[in-house]
Amino acid sequence: MRVVIDNVSFSYPTPEGSVVVLRSFAVDIAAGSMHAVVGPSGCGKTTLLRLIAGVERPTVGTIQLLGTPRFGHRTAMVFESPRLIPWWTVERNIGIGLEFGGRPKAIRDRVRDLYSSHVGLGGLGKRWPDQLSLGQQTRAGLGRGLAHEADVLLLDEPFAHLDAISRRRLSAETERMWMADGRTAVIVTHDVEEAVLLSDRVTVMRGGPGPALETIEVDAGRPRRDLEHPGLRSAVGRVWDALERAARDEGSHG
Repeated sequence: MRVVIDNVSFSYPTPEGSVVVLRSFAVDIAAGSMHAVVGPSGCGKTTLLRLIAGVERPTVGTIQLLGTPRFGHRTAMVFESPRLIPWWTVERNIGIGLEFGGRPKAIRDRVRDLYSSHVGLGGLGKRWPDQLSLGQQTRAGLGRGLAHEADVLLLDEPFAHLDAISRRRLSAETERMWMADGRTAVIVTHDVEEAVLLSDRVTVMRGGPGPALETIEVDAGRPRRDLEHPGLRSAVGRVWDALERAARDEGSHG
């Protein structure tokens, strides 16, 4: 599913007046690609995901999902905070999209168990969320998003609460699962190396509301396990250069 964001602006009202979060933002996300979004804190990255998901509506401009749907839902969101339902078991939390999507029980159990295993929670499905560590809850939230049958997967800092080893392993596992099912994915992250390792293109947002600062192609094959490839090293350098410009841009709006 191709995602076309065309001249989008978004603002919300406050007692002191409207606060502009995005202005004249445009990016074309290719069908079946993994697209990363990076930028300074508060520049509107999470808002952009909420707009793609349809949770918020643009003040100006349009967001279109173009192509023939493969699944029963347009989007699935993986939040930075796990947001698990506390009175449901871990396995039911992971399978919530399948359950409400009306899939037969045998199929949804098989898919749920597959993704539970992929995120390292095999054998913990009968536990309650408060019996898991924050890292394990984060894995459950990631498993829930991956198991949800949606054409566009939106990931908002999905590995933020994981230790370094778990983060690296789940990043590689996410890439492998994405390569297998061919969904369009959009990931927001503050980790430049993670953005480059996972994505086909990286869009750098400005420090203040405005058009995207730059979209950088990542020229390297898959799977990717380290940054030794010249195309990956080059992309990391270009993203950092763009982020430095974004920081200067943020300072000029301060």
